[in-house]
Amino acid sequence: MEIITTHTGTDFDALASMVAARKLYPDAKLSLPGSVAKEVKQFVCLYGSLLENIPWEKVELDRVKRLILVDTRWINRIGTFSEL
Repeated sequence: MEIITTHTGTDFDALASMVAARKLYPDAKLSLPGSVAKEVKQFVCLYGSLLENIPWEKVELDRVKRLILVDTRWINRIGTFSEL
C-alpha cells in the first residue's frame, strides 16, 4: 500500500499538494495525519467522498510500502506516520 500524507493541522495548500501527488502516484491512498484546519474540516465534510481519504486510524502501518510526504519538512508533524 502507498500512502500520501502531509502535516498535522492540514491547511488547503497541504490538501491540494496531496491531491496533486495522487496524480503522480495514482495507486496511492490519501490519509490526513490527524488534525486539520477548521476550513479544511468543513470542506472534507462536504466533499470528502471525492477525496477518498482513509482515516489515519484505519491505516495498517505494517502494510505501507511507500509513504509520500507533501508540504512538510518536519517528521514530528506527520502524526502516527512518523513511526514509518
